[in-house]
Amino acid sequence: MQKYKVFFNEKRIVFSTTSKITLSKSKPEFIENPSVKGVKNWLGKFIHAGEQESVLEHDKPEQLLKNFKSAFINVDAAGGIVRRNNKLLFIFRNGKWDLPKGKIDKGETSAEAAIREVEEECGISGHTIVKNLPSTFHIYKSPYKKSFGKWIFKETFWYEMDYREANDGFPQLDEGISEVRWFKKNELNEVLENTYENLKQIVELYCD
Repeated sequence: MQKYKVFFNEKRIVFSTTSKITLSKSKPEFIENPSVKGVKNWLGKFIHAGEQESVLEHDKPEQLLKNFKSAFINVDAAGGIVRRNNKLLFIFRNGKWDLPKGKIDKGETSAEAAIREVEEECGISGHTIVKNLPSTFHIYKSPYKKSFGKWIFKETFWYEMDYREANDGFPQLDEGISEVRWFKKNELNEVLENTYENLKQIVELYCD
């Protein structure tokens, strides 16, 4: 079953093909008429509703997601989950475990941006991409001066990376990162207990 998850803080909007599973489903007005107003009106209702998840079913969920994205300022980012032997690299930023990632610069590919962000935020080099991982999606209101208060839809492109150097890395302090740490797979519960909802689906790919 084709499925995409978009996060707003702890809330989830699931874009899915039709199923018989009974969940908190919603029929948004933007399925047939993907207007900016329709999307944002629906989103406002969902944000202030009590449920944590809304499942939006459609024969073509990828098209529905595209319609949804069109109502927002789109920002693309990229990042990596780095493996060295049997350990994975995480950063501690703003009170939560996170993965190194950042905005894709003009002229960069997502893969180039992912390599650069890992190097800048973790203080390592020589890491190489092994394979693509699923993208994650989240929406938020911009805290930045030029776009303050406007809705942003961010897609982050993820890559698994291999690293074989001895340097353990060091945090990019001016980006709010206070620690870099290598976790064994059997230690990932510590990460899952204090990370962002949209990252859990990536971390869980590596749980035994």
